[in-house]
Amino acid sequence: MAPYIPQNYLPNLKKYKYQAIDKSLISKYVLAGYWNQLVQIFPLSMAANMVTLLGALHVIVAMGLNQIYAANLNEECPRWVYFAYAACVWIYGSFDAVDGKQARRTGTASPLGELFDHGCDSLVVTLIMLLYASVCQLGETWWTVSLVFFALTNFYMSTMEEYHTHVLFLGYFSGPVEGILCFTLAALATGIWGPAFWATDLMQLLPASLAAQLPVLTLAQAVVVGMGVALVPTIYTSMQNIARARREQRLSVAAAFADAVPFTVSISSVVVWLWESPEILSNHLVLFLGFVGFAFSYIVGRVIVAHVTGAPFPKLNRMHVPIFLGTANALAPRLGMTKIFDGSSEVALIWACLVYTGAQYAHFALEVIDTICTYLDINCLTIKHRKTQ
Repeated sequence: MAPYIPQNYLPNLKKYKYQAIDKSLISKYVLAGYWNQLVQIFPLSMAANMVTLLGALHVIVAMGLNQIYAANLNEECPRWVYFAYAACVWIYGSFDAVDGKQARRTGTASPLGELFDHGCDSLVVTLIMLLYASVCQLGETWWTVSLVFFALTNFYMSTMEEYHTHVLFLGYFSGPVEGILCFTLAALATGIWGPAFWATDLMQLLPASLAAQLPVLTLAQAVVVGMGVALVPTIYTSMQNIARARREQRLSVAAAFADAVPFTVSISSVVVWLWESPEILSNHLVLFLGFVGFAFSYIVGRVIVAHVTGAPFPKLNRMHVPIFLGTANALAPRLGMTKIFDGSSEVALIWACLVYTGAQYAHFALEVIDTICTYLDINCLTIKHRKTQ
């Protein structure tokens, strides 16, 4: 029996059909023609999942550059690095947009394609937000934490919504396409005008009487605030769609909403951990968020697997263990106890969490891919059964 997909749910893979409602105006009126031309460059012998993987690898290359030139997210890079960020993330977004078209061209669309696509997206979302923080020179601060957590929350709510409604909704202005476009423009702006561009005091652009009543915000900080504000209607719309679908199915709305609780508790725990360990926040944030990113990818991945197999919504799992243990350790002094891990040993704990979550995610991904490929008689990165003309 497969540990992640019980045998009795495997037959649902053959019943699964991908459904999406894309209301993005940019996708429809600006980029659709570009994507239709782009997909033609890929040979019909290339699997759609390989297109997805190649796109995701560009983000990893960009993150590698970041760790060479701006490991603390606030160093000024050579201008070409910002242009490289823009190119890498744009290529990722472009390949992510056409992998489904490639699957249809080759007649190889399958539930594995959605799992592979969403799995890669869940892995790179944290990396892209860290790159965004570097472009804007937010540094290892709460601004960067907020940027990453807003993106993770948006991704999780979208995945939860798809599970309960069986449809992927992409809004007019809040989808992945808009996010990729915003990042690309931000990186290009930094490459042209330099990172000092983001330190502009927005209050200087307002009348003095109004500026005196508002908190001081730089352009970079305003981006984070704007993202947080935009997240509110996005979550509200997702909850509305979930409630509507559950009522139509004559199922409990409250039970569906409760599925957001484990994620909320996890994010809150991570915030508490960072609050109680300011040394981690200011000196090891990239390492810390790398571990959180792997944990998030696993949690979201379990939801996606449940969606395509018709399994119950997954609740707590083994990825929550390092989060809760680390938070308990950070809270120990407030409870009158001594931290087991403190100072350099807490950094070692985070490295251990990174290795654990990375290995656990790899095991999950490889096991699920093998199970689905075996059951559907397909390959993951190559085309086993070619489309007949």
